[in-house]
Amino acid sequence: MNSLFKKHGPTLIMLACLAVLSIIVGISSKSYFTQPVFYIDQHKYGSDHEDGTTITYRSQDAVPIQVQVEQHKRIVTIDEQKYTVTQTASKPIATYNVFYPQGNKYEVEQQHGTLLSYDEKGHMAPPQSDVLNGERIIAEGEEQYTPVMLVTAAFPEYHEKPGMPAFLFLAIAVFIYGWCTFYYESFQRALFWISFQWVWVNNPEPSDFYYVMCKIGGILCMLLAIWTAFQAF
Repeated sequence: MNSLFKKHGPTLIMLACLAVLSIIVGISSKSYFTQPVFYIDQHKYGSDHEDGTTITYRSQDAVPIQVQVEQHKRIVTIDEQKYTVTQTASKPIATYNVFYPQGNKYEVEQQHGTLLSYDEKGHMAPPQSDVLNGERIIAEGEEQYTPVMLVTAAFPEYHEKPGMPAFLFLAIAVFIYGWCTFYYESFQRALFWISFQWVWVNNPEPSDFYYVMCKIGGILCMLLAIWTAFQAF
């Protein structure tokens, strides 16, 4: 029993730590991966609360946005300014009319998964604005809040869940593989035979250099796993 624990003890400790860390990350990041968000001028918004037909969205570094739901019409309030967004068609192309407080009107269409806006003369607005030092550059004649932004805020179907939680599971698998490659000589030998490297050598046994490279490769795999885990967010 003692020899068995001595051999596999570090692995059991590693798996226990990995399990505890996975539980902590899973619990703490659940809301991050499950709450849909959208972006306005590089600011991330998420649902804060609902009061009847009014939904309030908040950002950590921008003014809150309120959306009043009235069947196919939405009234979006930003900084005490009210913008009206009306869905005029859902098929074959989702189409919206956006009315600004000063009277400007735009049409927004969803084409191939992308929202495109047109002014009253039918001229298409650029799908993206220039950004400098993290701040959007508003071109001459461009609205502070573009029609696409308002449609995105008004209709939850354009909100997206952030992150890629599948990367966390991939990171766990890569980390365990890296640990086995680093720690277990039997695993290193199995990789040697699976790789068919023994076919090309006279003495079909792993060399000391091979074992050293396996340990280095295992360390690199574990570092790669940590990097992969961060890519999930």
